Amino acid sequence: MKLRLGLLAAGLAVLSACQPQVVKSTKRGVLHLSVDGDAQAPALDLAFDVGTVTVGTQRPIVVRATNVGIDAMNVVGASLGSAGNGSWFIRDASAELAPGSSVTATVTFAPAGVGAQATQVTFSHDADAALPSLRLSGTGG
Repeated sequence: MKLRLGLLAAGLAVLSACQPQVVKSTKRGVLHLSVDGDAQAPALDLAFDVGTVTVGTQRPIVVRATNVGIDAMNVVGASLGSAGNGSWFIRDASAELAPGSSVTATVTFAPAGVGAQATQVTFSHDADAALPSLRLSGTGG
């Protein structure tokens, strides 16, 4: 009985060694985020303060995602953390990005009330790199 089990285990090892190896597809695209018109250098994780906006008005912010990697990648969407907390809205963006190219998403701050408010914009993609995010803050006045 032990001999049969040993032969069975050896046979399974030979069969698994003959199976083609699964190769994980890698995409070495990397997104850096920046705010159009902002002098701050792009980074993987950064913050931007839109300032004080009067309640009942709005301020659009254009967030640029640039592929600084060496492979093309697909940006499949941009989203807001905590669903924008009722004061932040996003016009989604998606695109296939060659190295060096970018896509923009417009985030609008329309404060629902007086005081400090914040959210986070995250770009989703199909590359192996981390999902970059941008912390946005503003004050309703």
